[in-house]
Amino acid sequence: MSDLPRVTAILAAVGLLNFSRVPGNQLAIGQERGTAVHAVIEAEFYGYEVPSAPADAGPRLAAYEMFVRESGYRVECMEFEVVHAAQSYCGHPDSRGFLFGRRGIVDIKTGMLGPVIYQLGGYRAAWNAMAPQTPVEWIAAVQLRADGTYRFHEVDITEAEAKWYAALTVYHDVPRNGQRQEEP
Repeated sequence: MSDLPRVTAILAAVGLLNFSRVPGNQLAIGQERGTAVHAVIEAEFYGYEVPSAPADAGPRLAAYEMFVRESGYRVECMEFEVVHAAQSYCGHPDSRGFLFGRRGIVDIKTGMLGPVIYQLGGYRAAWNAMAPQTPVEWIAAVQLRADGTYRFHEVDITEAEAKWYAALTVYHDVPRNGQRQEEP
């Protein structure tokens, strides 16, 4: 694992990943559910022992299965690391795979979408810097809902990367602990 700052830590540092309006107990419950859903999906893909999940995760897991079945999304890998050495950051996308013969990155959400456009822009830029011979051509979030349905949100790449680089620029320019960040 890289010791570079992660996409989500960068977004939090510049104020774009802020859950202060969500009551603490709801936030903790949502985070636990999201972590459990991601762990189950990853375990099923790689053939690991499937961990237990809270009861309210069931409909969201069914929603993910429905998304894969209905869309034809073919997963290439899950929960992997991307590093953009030139821009000094790393990230951990949820899934990379193929839809309609094109490679993309999917971020799986079990709650609010939040700053997913920034995340996906950062993940794509890092992947394409690491592996220009196998570029990601599309990015999307799949929102798994409590009623067992899903919403597929394809994200405009140009807008996502522009927003990501704006956030990254702010991150590198804002002093932390009395120190100005070094240029990437």
